[in-house]
Amino acid sequence: MALQTSGPISLNDMHVEVGGSSNSLCSVNDADIRDLISRGANTSQNFQEYYGKSAETSLPTGGSTINGQVQLKQITASDYISSGGTLRIPSNMWVWSDSTSVAALIIDISCTIINDGKIIGKGGNGAYRLPTSGGNYNATAGGPAINVTSSGVSITNSSGAYIAGGGGGGGARYDGGNATDSNAGGGGGAGGGTGGNARNNGFMGGAGGALNAKGGNEYRTSDSQVTYSNSGGGAGGAGGDFGYGGGGGGRQLPGVGGTLGGVYASQSVLSGGFEMCEGGSAGNVGHGPNPTGYAYSDLAAGGGGWGAAGGNGSVLNGAAGGAAITGTSRSLSNSGTIYGST
Repeated sequence: MALQTSGPISLNDMHVEVGGSSNSLCSVNDADIRDLISRGANTSQNFQEYYGKSAETSLPTGGSTINGQVQLKQITASDYISSGGTLRIPSNMWVWSDSTSVAALIIDISCTIINDGKIIGKGGNGAYRLPTSGGNYNATAGGPAINVTSSGVSITNSSGAYIAGGGGGGGARYDGGNATDSNAGGGGGAGGGTGGNARNNGFMGGAGGALNAKGGNEYRTSDSQVTYSNSGGGAGGAGGDFGYGGGGGGRQLPGVGGTLGGVYASQSVLSGGFEMCEGGSAGNVGHGPNPTGYAYSDLAAGGGGWGAAGGNGSVLNGAAGGAAITGTSRSLSNSGTIYGST
C-alpha cells in the first residue's frame, strides 16, 4: 500500500511501507527506504519526496501476448523485487508454466505476493500404449502453479483471481487381441496437457490449448455414431475410444472438460445415448470409462481438471494433479479461487 500523498509523514511510515516492523530501528539512509525514491546513500532528502511512494512492484503488462492474453512464463520473484518487497500480479496477467517440472512462479526470497490475476501450472499428458510390439507410455502428473523456496513468504489471492495446479493426464486403454482398435489414448490435463496417442493407426491425441483456449480435439472429428469435435477441453481433455487419441487439455479458467459422446444403437446403452471418457471440469477429476449402460467399458479416461487427477483407463491409470502452492511453509490469504493442494 502506498504512502500518504499529503500531511504528516514519518520515518516510521516509510519503514513500515518497505516491510519493517512499526517503531523498530531504522534510518533514512537504509537502502530499502532510499529505494522508494531511487536515492543513493548519504544524499540529502526531503520527506515530502516520499509522498505516494510504494514498495510494491507490479509485473509489467506491456510485453508479448499469447492469444491476446498478457502473460509471463516461468518467472522468479527475485527478478522483480528485493527481499522484503511486495510483488503484485495484475488482474489481466497470466503467469504460466509450460513444464510440469517448473512452477509458473518461483518465490525465492522473503516477500509478499498479491495475486489479482491467474497463476497456472502445466497439465500432464494422457497415457497411451503401443500395440503388442510396443510398451506403455504412462500419464504424467500436472505441475505446480507456485513453488516457494524461501521462508518469510506471504501470499494473497484476491477476489476474482486464480491459482491453479495443472491437471493430471488420463489413463489409457489397450486390447492386444484386436489390431484395429488396440489403443485409446487418455485425455490431457488442464493446463495444456497433450492427449495420449493411438499409435497403432497413426491417430494422434489433441494438442494442449493456448492461454484462455481449449485443447485440440483428437485426430478424428466425427463418425456416424460418435461425436469427437468437443473432445478437447477448456480444462481436462476427453479420453479416446477404440483406436483413437485423447483430447488435449485447455487453459481456460475455470474451464469445462472435453466430452466424447454419441449413441451406438447396436450396443446396450442408456436411453438417449451416453457420455463417456469426459475430461474434468474446473477442479474435478477426469472421468474413467463409462461403467454402466455401454457394452465396452474398457476405454481410455479423461484428463483431470485444474489441480485434479486424471481418470483411470482400463489398462493404464491416470496421473495426479499438480499443487497450487508447494514448497516451504508460507502464509496464505485467499478470497479468490484455488485448484490443487496448498
